[in-house]
Amino acid sequence: MSWNYAYSQDLWPAMISVALTIFLGIYSWNRRNVHGAKAFAIGCLFAMLWGIGSSLEIAALDFSTKVFWMKFHALWQIPTVTALNIFFLEYAGFGRFLSRRNLMLLSIPALLVFGLMVTNNYHHLIWTSFSLDQFVIAEYGIGTWVSIWYANLLGIVNFLALLKLAITSRRSRWPVAIMLFGQISGRIMYVFDSLNNRLFSPGESVLVVIGLSCLLYAFALFRFRVLDPIQLARTIVIEQMLDGMLVLDMHGNIVDINPAAMKIFNKPASSLCGRSILEIMPSDSGIEMQPGKIEFTTLEIGLGLGDAARCYSLGLTLLLDKGGEALGHLLLLHDTTTQKQAHELLMEKQRVVATLQERESLARDLHDNIGQVLSYISMQAQTAHKWAVTGNTEKTIPILSRLAEVAQEAHTDVRESIFSLRTGMTQEWSFFNTLRKYIDHFQTSFEIDTQLLFPEKLSDDVLNSDVGIQVMRVIQEAMTNSSNHGGAQNVKIEFVEGDGHINISISDDGSGFNQSDLKLEVGKHFGLMFMRERMAQIGGSVLIESEPGSGTTVVLNVPYGH
Repeated sequence: MSWNYAYSQDLWPAMISVALTIFLGIYSWNRRNVHGAKAFAIGCLFAMLWGIGSSLEIAALDFSTKVFWMKFHALWQIPTVTALNIFFLEYAGFGRFLSRRNLMLLSIPALLVFGLMVTNNYHHLIWTSFSLDQFVIAEYGIGTWVSIWYANLLGIVNFLALLKLAITSRRSRWPVAIMLFGQISGRIMYVFDSLNNRLFSPGESVLVVIGLSCLLYAFALFRFRVLDPIQLARTIVIEQMLDGMLVLDMHGNIVDINPAAMKIFNKPASSLCGRSILEIMPSDSGIEMQPGKIEFTTLEIGLGLGDAARCYSLGLTLLLDKGGEALGHLLLLHDTTTQKQAHELLMEKQRVVATLQERESLARDLHDNIGQVLSYISMQAQTAHKWAVTGNTEKTIPILSRLAEVAQEAHTDVRESIFSLRTGMTQEWSFFNTLRKYIDHFQTSFEIDTQLLFPEKLSDDVLNSDVGIQVMRVIQEAMTNSSNHGGAQNVKIEFVEGDGHINISISDDGSGFNQSDLKLEVGKHFGLMFMRERMAQIGGSVLIESEPGSGTTVVLNVPYGH
């Protein structure tokens, strides 16, 4: 066997195929952490050895040397097919089936054919004889035909796996179609070449079987970034994201849609793509279409009816290319149904708590005012009944007169309580407007001159409704005490804005009281106790200043942000 070689024009197709396999092998090996990239790189290595053997067969001058290199490149054909089969399975999403045991089972046929080729001189199952015409012509044994059928069986498996991927993933259809065309065309050419004993020259055979497939694989890999981990990650995120995503062109037509959006609209991508966004969105979605521009007048829409109704928040982003030119819009639909239901449940609980707190407050007011009045009336009525039975009208008449006065006062107190409870019931509640209305009512009812002072820069919404209502109740209690217990003729309410808080003072010129008596009469002064409880509820405090004969001042410290 002579190892002499000579240049031939037929070398170029084979060398081009070798260069392509080397380039693709390096490209995929650099991305070996991506599923399928390592198997593709190994397949490119085997294909490179296949191409190198074919090139050396073409260049060899001696017949026995040509036969050697023909056998050499034949060794790598089944390993190439097996490695690419693993790549296609991983790329199509069937990598979970490629366990170590299954990989070993897949390698057995390749190793078996490899062994039969190496030992062919002893059994001639692969090749029975060789002859030289213009090129080496082999007579194939049964082992070759079995290996060809096995390779085509793997091709059918690849075809089915890629077909499933194309059906389930719209974005994968073009790369799948390109790779399938490369694989099928290469296998058909290989079978024709084998059946017709060198239908192509060795260099042409390598180009149509390996080179053409590699060119198509390269186009799929680079054009669609099949092995690009960033693009793959983006694709996975888009495919698996829970938010619905619609890509719109500048005219509002749907260009692309992810599975979540298909589920939201309960329609396949084929029936949505190409349609205007106005056609699939509800009429009250608030979409405004203008030339080259889309706007939303609402940020939330509802889709579905009954139990299937869902709420979605809308997000619209303008898509720009690298040059800053607008290409379209990205519309995201985020399901807010659960959050909205949770918010409504929370608001309902807050309403229940507020109702209970208001009932507790009402109980305080009834106990402190009406309860005491009714207790007094009951005791005096019993005394009047006793004197009336004995015929002592002299003592009965004053008691009855007093009972009539107390009943009138009780009626006034009830009207006052009803007015107080109605305070803040309007939807457009304003603290100072409500306070002014109450002061007017207070002056009319009790004929007590009341003065309201506050800085002009103090905004009307300085106290929100939750805080303002509590402060309002405390001010009402203080003013009622000025009338009922202090006998005041004048009341002054003054607001002073401090650093992070507001001081509110309610001063009167009434009789005042000795504060040390409050400690001795625990359990009797419910009004003062309830005032402190209300202020504590909003994070504030109450300070009471009073001396007998010197009036009373109630100072409220109300913090901001409550």
